[in-house]
Amino acid sequence: MGRMADTMSRPSAATRKPQQPPESGDSQPKSRPVAVVGTAVAAWTIALGVAILICLTLTAWVTAAHHDDAIRPAIATALQAWLLAQHTGIAVGAGSVSVIPLGLTALLGALLVRAGRLAVRHSGGTDLLDAGAATFALAVPYAVIAALLTNPARIGAVRPEPLQALAGAFVVALVCGGFGALRETHQLDRLLAVIPDDVRSAIRAGVSSSAVVIGLGAVIVAAALTNSANRAGALAAATHGGYSGAVLLSVVTLAYVPNAAAWASAYSLGPGFAVGAHTSVSVTGVTLGAVPSLPLFAPLPESGSATGVGWLVLVAPLAAGVLAGWLLVRERPAPAAAEDAPWWVKQGLQECGWGLAAGVVAGVLLSIVAWLSSGSLGAGRMSEIGPTGGWVLLAGGFEIGGVAAVTIWLLRWRDRR
Repeated sequence: MGRMADTMSRPSAATRKPQQPPESGDSQPKSRPVAVVGTAVAAWTIALGVAILICLTLTAWVTAAHHDDAIRPAIATALQAWLLAQHTGIAVGAGSVSVIPLGLTALLGALLVRAGRLAVRHSGGTDLLDAGAATFALAVPYAVIAALLTNPARIGAVRPEPLQALAGAFVVALVCGGFGALRETHQLDRLLAVIPDDVRSAIRAGVSSSAVVIGLGAVIVAAALTNSANRAGALAAATHGGYSGAVLLSVVTLAYVPNAAAWASAYSLGPGFAVGAHTSVSVTGVTLGAVPSLPLFAPLPESGSATGVGWLVLVAPLAAGVLAGWLLVRERPAPAAAEDAPWWVKQGLQECGWGLAAGVVAGVLLSIVAWLSSGSLGAGRMSEIGPTGGWVLLAGGFEIGGVAAVTIWLLRWRDRR
């Protein structure tokens, strides 16, 4: 009877209520302490970037025609390359190496943008304060680990600077990780919306025009490397590194191609760049001494006056200025001038100021890129490599801004006619 009562009291399978599926919010990862998440993401990002470089150097070390049994130099070289990409100066004897490979920096910066997004996502950040907290939680351990890596990166007379590693890695992580955090929390659009429309248009025109100058600089570098391919191949073969050495040298050259694009941009603007102390490569003339036997320096012209083809690169700032002026006219409606307005207002000259503002933005961006691409490759004469940021700022702002202002006036004059 008891068993029958239990059977009668239990609901049958047909009458049982199906279990409710879990709510969509329960399947989402729970938020974790931002300090823990930032440290974990920083360590993972560093491990991934260093692992890529170690794989490249170990591959070259294993496949080299002649190598010893010590593996530590290969690993130290990978760590030095990673630190150099964080704008860490590396002391070599009496001199130092500080020309950062912008290509490698861009790759590590992309990893940091992803890291910033992951830090916000796993810490449950939603607003601007959360994005800032996640950014600092990522940048601080990233910089500390970078400073600690300078110790295993030391070998012989090669000594990375710990304080420079701390400061450089912190700034790189702060900028790139902060950008990713703002994108993840959708705060970037809100910050841009605070900027007035006219200022935002000038900034957009300046960014676009600077991209044109750097893009044309990259085209110049690609054409020059193609034209001097035989000379570059001879320089690569002179290292006697075999097939693996040639591959590794090609990777290093690719990492420094953005630097060469920045130098070509400075060349097109007029100031040019240096390849050693008391040397210059510009449209007004070329003064060179002995340069490093690297494929990247194969396209350098010989000392003397610039050729007619060299003057063609001046089309880059002209095209950038025309683009900036056209963008400003397209995005900004023509203001109506009152009857008693001054003559310069009636002629639309006050709008030309926005073209000059766009030129200033472009000059600032190009000067930053020029500064990042410059540095030293040792002691003595090779202590000055690359363009001077101040001259690039003045040349870029004046040339691009002036052409943009003239373009705005001509387009408005056409509309009035």
